[in-house]
Amino acid sequence: MEMDTKVTVHDAMTSSVITADPKTTIADAAVLMSRFKIGSLVIKSETEPEGLITESDIIEKVVSKNILASEVTIGQIMTKNLILIDPGSELNQAARLMAKNNIRRLPVVNNGNLVGILTSMDVLMVSPELTELLVENARMENQREYLESEKSVPGICEICGNYVEYLDTFDGKFLCEECKEDLEDE
Repeated sequence: MEMDTKVTVHDAMTSSVITADPKTTIADAAVLMSRFKIGSLVIKSETEPEGLITESDIIEKVVSKNILASEVTIGQIMTKNLILIDPGSELNQAARLMAKNNIRRLPVVNNGNLVGILTSMDVLMVSPELTELLVENARMENQREYLESEKSVPGICEICGNYVEYLDTFDGKFLCEECKEDLEDE
């Protein structure tokens, strides 16, 4: 009998999500976040999340503009059109989704009901190796973008493993000049 070893979103998510109504003021939201020592609130008036507000949102959209926090509601500044994930999804799929969309929090929804939240810290706690792979993947993607725009980048040659200041591409691989010349001569 083969054991199922995949790690799911349910395995890593936080199921006790602190939520708030869209009519809650920023001041009250900040008190909630402080009391529960959390960096975000999921906004909902029914069962499915309508939005999300983070500490950064409060700083960027209220404090930095010198707006009185008691006069603005979280519904006015929350992030809408959330990217949601199912609790049965694989954790690596969630991590890729977060990295691709440059987000650190994913509300977890099952049949239209909010059942948890998955943060980048949750992913890191459950699977540090996965995080390392995603970081390396993002680094490689950045290198590809630099090379495609004809800028040279430093990195590790995919053939000899040496670190060099300038990588070339050949046959879809990042190569040092020496390894590239060897392959071209073949």
